[in-house]
Amino acid sequence: MADRLEFKEKLSGILSAAREQGGKIALEDVELYFEEDRLSQEQIDLVCEYLLAQKIAVTGYVPKSGTVKERKEEPASLSNEEQSYIEEYLKDIDQMQGKSLDEARMAYYLPKVVDEALKMHHVEIFVGDMIQEGNISLMMALDECKEGQEDEEAVMEAVRAGMQALLESQTETRRQDKKMVERVSELDETIKGMSEELGRKVSVEEVADRLGITEAEIEDILKLAGEEVKDQE
Repeated sequence: MADRLEFKEKLSGILSAAREQGGKIALEDVELYFEEDRLSQEQIDLVCEYLLAQKIAVTGYVPKSGTVKERKEEPASLSNEEQSYIEEYLKDIDQMQGKSLDEARMAYYLPKVVDEALKMHHVEIFVGDMIQEGNISLMMALDECKEGQEDEEAVMEAVRAGMQALLESQTETRRQDKKMVERVSELDETIKGMSEELGRKVSVEEVADRLGITEAEIEDILKLAGEEVKDQE
């Protein structure tokens, strides 16, 4: 138990460190942070996927099975709204004058961000949100480089990592939402079944005992379902 608590504390620590760095961290820094723990590659992967689910970009990490990127699917087709958005956005980029070196750099990279967003496009996430996330990562990556001295592949890797973090974050949110819907449904069926079985209304304590969870968990589920929490004898 002590080891688990210590590991949870370290997870919280690396999450805080990544957030202090603008929501990003390098894979090598993750490995270094847990070096004393001697984690297996599978455990390192789980840590990285946890960070991605918290919308932390992990540069240098290639998602493994079960993640959005690993799915061997073609990018989702654009909706009419997304297609119009892309067309207008590219027109705006074309109109950039590039009067300064910063503007010229942005004009060079912005279309590349669009290309990456299209390659990673997922039907459940608006492509404009992907582009926006990529642009944020782009600006952060360029800010760390001197003008004209950036490594283009490293910059684009940071862009992809930012987009991947968004995808994983949204996917994790949907997984949690689905799980909660299932728990509400299970609770509802259990309450109805017990009421019919016992011929009366049941208490929170009785339902918790039947499901093998705490009364506090029952109350949390009931609140999410919009129901009043009370014992009914």
